Amino acid sequence: MQEIIYSIINKNKKIFGENLDVEKINVGFTNTIYSINDSFIIKICTNYNNEENFKKEIDFYKANLDNNLIPKLYYSNTDKKDVPYFYEIIEKVKGVSLYNVWYTFSEEQREEIIKQLCSAMKKFHSNIGQKYDWIDFWKKKFALLYLRAKELHIFNEDELHFIDYAYSKFDRYLKSDDFVLVHNDLHFDNILFNNERITLIDFERSMYAPKDFELGILFRMIKKPWKFASEENEQYTDSSDYTNIKLYVEKYYPELINTLFLSQRLAIYDMTYFLKQLVESPKEKELKNDVIEATKIVAFKDELHFENIKNASQLMDYMNMNIEYGWIDKSGNKHLNNLKGFRENYRISSIDEILKTGLGTCIEQAKLIKLFFDKMGLETKLYCHRGYENADNFDKEVRMHCFVLYKCNDTWYHFEHSNRPKRGIHKYDNVEDAIKEITSGFNENDKRILTEIPEIPEGMSFKEFNEYVNSYMHDTSNC
Repeated sequence: MQEIIYSIINKNKKIFGENLDVEKINVGFTNTIYSINDSFIIKICTNYNNEENFKKEIDFYKANLDNNLIPKLYYSNTDKKDVPYFYEIIEKVKGVSLYNVWYTFSEEQREEIIKQLCSAMKKFHSNIGQKYDWIDFWKKKFALLYLRAKELHIFNEDELHFIDYAYSKFDRYLKSDDFVLVHNDLHFDNILFNNERITLIDFERSMYAPKDFELGILFRMIKKPWKFASEENEQYTDSSDYTNIKLYVEKYYPELINTLFLSQRLAIYDMTYFLKQLVESPKEKELKNDVIEATKIVAFKDELHFENIKNASQLMDYMNMNIEYGWIDKSGNKHLNNLKGFRENYRISSIDEILKTGLGTCIEQAKLIKLFFDKMGLETKLYCHRGYENADNFDKEVRMHCFVLYKCNDTWYHFEHSNRPKRGIHKYDNVEDAIKEITSGFNENDKRILTEIPEIPEGMSFKEFNEYVNSYMHDTSNC
């Protein structure tokens, strides 16, 4: 390899200059990489099986020569006349993986970074490609994996019928006319950060596709950021740090979010992505659940509406597909998975607002859940479990959880959705056992009290809601 690298250097002296410092970088398995004077990267495709992807990266650079959010391409060669390999010479970009620093950023910094990312994506997507049959492409891709899953007996008969039904809807949801150049691997290990600026790297998976396809990996990373992080960065990945990315993409690249049937399209991509992993690891229950959850969105999102839900299981499916933990402030701004400014700017949404925006804190979600079971004619109990608040301590950290119990066939159930780790329909012998389980697990410094309330009025501020709950307390002497 020494002879190869110096042959490349000698041919490109005009780029490198004299007195070179050559250092081999031990990263990756498909390419051999050298750093030159800490300013240039020579990337050599020493794995012949990777040549197609390597050529994709070169083509991506050439199509984005004016994009200052990617490294500069100085030279590339694929004719193998100089050396028996494809190679490229690119700018060496300083910085660290965005995973390394994302957890340290304020929301203002995070928004600025996603603004830059949206700018980069818009430039990629300005490259128009030739149309091809996107429906056929995905149906064939999925069908091959599905056949393998059947051979491995991964799914039972009911699940197979369920997947078949979702597959029958591919034709409707995947119709596409516009094909653009997409990065196709946008997770934070492929985004470097330095001095408040990002640079995107690694374009070997780039392709021409409908632009919404760009969101596939990005949104998967938002849901499970640790899955895409390197082993050393996994410790820094808290999913709550990632949820607002969707809002920032919607703000700075709205035409990407406004794709027709976006939820179903992304779910089809997820079905295929997770099925590929599942056939490689058929005993992984989490992967199977990922396939099933994506399948439900494709199969039922356009059919399952709040007005036609018939049972608790369907309500859970509906909320999983349509309701996220979040809130709308007094100015109409969306907030996902955070309570910043909650005390000052929150108001309780109406049922119509919850269904329209798809957002709700535990307060709104309990309101929606209670409405459903009331309409079913079942007995319900609505509770607020919180740190007691009055005029003297309204500036403390928000500590509250609202939840609903319902009675069906002489059995009590707890329907939980907003508390994701405990999401599910939980069965109890009686109300007392349910309450004991739900309100357990808090440390001594997080004392909370339980108050049963008849309803959750809309339009109230957080302070007004606390005062409302206070009015149903019989004894506050121990609070």
